[in-house]
Amino acid sequence: RGYNLDLEVEGEIAELAAEFPGSPVPSLMEAGYLYWVQNYLKWDETMKVRFEEKAEVALEVAKAYLAENEGDADAQFAVGMVELMQVIYYVDHHRWWAAFWKTRSSLKTMRRLAAEYPDYHDAKLPLGMQNCYLSRPPAYLKPLAFLMRFKGDWELGLRYMREARDGGLFCRTDAGYYLAEIWIELEGDKRAARDELAKLVERFPGNLKFQARLAELDRGLGKQVEARERALEVLGDERLAAFPAIEGEALTTLLWSSLASQALELAVETADRVEVFLDEFPEGEGSQEWAAYVRAEAVLGLGDREKAVKIWREVAKGDDADAAKEAKRRLAEEVRD
Repeated sequence: RGYNLDLEVEGEIAELAAEFPGSPVPSLMEAGYLYWVQNYLKWDETMKVRFEEKAEVALEVAKAYLAENEGDADAQFAVGMVELMQVIYYVDHHRWWAAFWKTRSSLKTMRRLAAEYPDYHDAKLPLGMQNCYLSRPPAYLKPLAFLMRFKGDWELGLRYMREARDGGLFCRTDAGYYLAEIWIELEGDKRAARDELAKLVERFPGNLKFQARLAELDRGLGKQVEARERALEVLGDERLAAFPAIEGEALTTLLWSSLASQALELAVETADRVEVFLDEFPEGEGSQEWAAYVRAEAVLGLGDREKAVKIWREVAKGDDADAAKEAKRRLAEEVRD
């Protein structure tokens, strides 16, 4: 229910935590729920603070439980998993030293678990991510890779990720999501990434993040109509108002897929929506210049060359260097024609 973005599930998890105050499981669920929600919201500082506070509480509960149940595999996992969520959160916000220390602690726990209990597949998620991302570290992870001084094993990392996805309990969904990210980010394999996301969408059709991501992957694979229709479905969901970051992602997909699929009037309407959205959320994906560029392309397709040229001239003088360059190229083409 949490992965389907049932917003009432947070209260029910809190009830479990009240009923079982000594168990690390409800606290782990509380932190996990808030991790995903703050990730979907992105710009909500209150939600980020709530996650940080709840993660610390969950870690204290898990450590206390482990102290009373020394050697218990689930207790060890609870400690390592809370720390893993903190690691990913710190990396997202470029807090490298915090990420470094939590990474060392979490991985130590998970390596011990995987060695002692080979079938404890949940423990393999962080080990898989470590090996994949540190064997081919993207630019933003170079600081952490430098601190870790660890050269990952790509094939081992993929094996761990698949085992966590197929045999894990708590981490099954997370492993599928991050495996999709690994395929697209580190391998550039849009097809493999799409296949992973499609499995998650089938299991959790109510997850707007998974749906929006799948729509963008469809667009990247040239499935413009499918991408357009899925993005429209996401944008029509009444829950979207609570998740502006997902709205921005879906709008960007709809903008370009509408243009590519020759739904030109929809492209113009979406360009207007993107500009309004970015006025409210300037940290959102895309830029108003690119929205205007698409509007010009659509307007040209609808037969108004003069208006298209006027818009491109405005974009060419804008702050987005890439959009300005492309607008100048289109203006030069129109002059030649």
